[in-house]
Amino acid sequence: MNSRSTENSPLTMLQKEFSDPRGVARFDQVLRGWAAEDTALSDAPSHGDLVAILATRDYGRHDEVLHALLVRAAEPANSGVVATEIVVNALLPAVPGIVGRVVRATRAAAGVVGVRRGVTGGGVSASEDSRDIQASVIGHLWEQTRCYPLRRRHHVAANLVRETQRAAQRDFGVDHGQAAADVVSMDDDQVYRPLGAVPAEPDASEELLELLAWAVEEERLDEHSAAILTTRYFDGPLGRDGVATDRQIGALIGLSQPTITRHRRRAFEQLAEAATEFRGHHLPWAG
Repeated sequence: MNSRSTENSPLTMLQKEFSDPRGVARFDQVLRGWAAEDTALSDAPSHGDLVAILATRDYGRHDEVLHALLVRAAEPANSGVVATEIVVNALLPAVPGIVGRVVRATRAAAGVVGVRRGVTGGGVSASEDSRDIQASVIGHLWEQTRCYPLRRRHHVAANLVRETQRAAQRDFGVDHGQAAADVVSMDDDQVYRPLGAVPAEPDASEELLELLAWAVEEERLDEHSAAILTTRYFDGPLGRDGVATDRQIGALIGLSQPTITRHRRRAFEQLAEAATEFRGHHLPWAG
């Protein structure tokens, strides 16, 4: 079997995991409970109902449902993890498009041109490992879902896709402020436009950085968490507007990459918990 086969790609494996009957039953169980508690989810008591809602072009309803799930995704308990899985699963159809845009932005930034090959994995060429890019995109999608600025109630899917794309681009050396990234917009992929419209509002990253600064000031993060997130967003090799990788953070702090990864995940748990007490967290700032 070709080692580059899509059969065992991160995207395919995650799709299989989420579509497994046991996984669907787990989603159904929690959605039934949430539908009984939350009017925003009242017509989505099962995974099938949720999929049906998101398949429509009622973008206002998409925002309501996804925002309700993101509120739960910000919770530190296991319910937060399940809610994150549900949102990530809903956004998986956008992953190939994001991968393709990251590839094209990376090529443009490097001045490289070439014929796109295939569809799965965003049409990467033989010299580009689509699985690495997929893994990066999926990881950032999870991160953006877990730490989504809950003030942003409109264009929720578009916000998640855009910020995931930007974070993945930074992983591969492309700053979204560069002209090379400007030519690669989520607008140019018609297949995924029903997920949401392009928002004309401030960057979610700005709000996330404001939350981080507040959490550090209020000592809502432990020493390791504060150091890792501060390095990731403020003092990393890519600068304040970039995101340092776990390997880069480890080199700066003097810890192994697995240790940094473990602490970073815990840091985001603490940040999500702190976000519930951040001033004005209940208000829809942007959008």
